[in-house]
Amino acid sequence: MITVMLALVPLLFAAGSLVWLMTSGAEAQARSDAFAEKWMRDNP
Repeated sequence: MITVMLALVPLLFAAGSLVWLMTSGAEAQARSDAFAEKWMRDNP
């Protein structure tokens, strides 16, 4: 049982890191898209 718990620790860490990277990347992309859209409206 302890072996299973120890095996899950790096797996959960990797999965959590991946989720965090995906969500933060999506937020950054949304900010970038909004900035680009505003820039295109302001600079025809």
